[in-house]
Amino acid sequence: MVRVTRAAGFWRVIGFDMGGTSTDVSHINGEFERVFETQVRRQSTPADMSIYTVAAGVGSVLGFDAARMRVGPDSAGANPGA
Repeated sequence: MVRVTRAAGFWRVIGFDMGGTSTDVSHINGEFERVFETQVRRQSTPADMSIYTVAAGVGSVLGFDAARMRVGPDSAGANPGA
């Protein structure tokens, strides 16, 4: 994303990636927002730029567990973790 948009002359960019099980958002405001780790589903994972997982993806299955609505990680068209 950064290489393509910088080649086009843009330095402030919002990245949006909707997959089958998650939607990830990132942004560049002239330079990378550097981080050393990030949280995904309450698990720390190494990272080199800040990426926010904000929602379930387009194919995620909505369910009800007798207490609340849940979205994902089951997916109608993806194989999470594969």
